[in-house]
Parts: sequence; structure tokens; C-alpha cells
Amino acid sequence: MCLNVLSIAPDTGEEKRRVQITHPFHPLFGKQFDLIEQRYIYTESFLYFYDDHGHLREIPAVWTDFVKVDAYVELAAGRSPLHATHLLELADLVEHIAKGAIRDL
Repeated sequence: MCLNVLSIAPDTGEEKRRVQITHPFHPLFGKQFDLIEQRYIYTESFLYFYDDHGHLREIPAVWTDFVKVDAYVELAAGRSPLHATHLLELADLVEHIAKGAIRDL
């Protein structure tokens, strides 16, 4: 007689998903890791993986190849990783700094 027993243990037959860190300024840029879990904290998606030292790490999913490339970034084709609104904000900040008015922000 075979009984179906419910288990909370993860399914070990599942193929592991590898993710690559794609954020250009992250110290682990370009490295790949086995994905342990994906969680949503509020509206942000985070991925969990073990680093080379066996420590559990957390990273925003958008800093990896886990999520589809942002349409604006893809359209820019490497010319600019920022949206136009972010570039305008940056231009305003640079202008304020140049005028010595950083305290007004």
C-alpha cells in the first residue's frame, strides 16, 4: 500500500536555476550562482543564493539576469542605462552642485 505523504521539504528533482549578477557596479558582477529562493518584499523582488564562502546572500532581482531587460535599457543599446527622467534629475543635481547650491536640495 502506497501512501501519499505531504512534505514541506523542497523538491530535489527540480532543476537548479542559475542567475548571473548583471549590475555593472556590484562587486560580484558577472558571477553566476544557484538560485535558492525568490521573495517579494513589498513590491521589490529579491533573490537568495549562497556565495563562494557558503554565506546566504540577498540581491534585488533587477540586478541579475533573472528578470527581463528593461525596455528603456534595451532600446538604449548600451548607450545609457538610465531612463530619460533619471538623466534629467542627474542634470539638475549637477547644475545645483556647480552653482554651490547643494544645500537647497
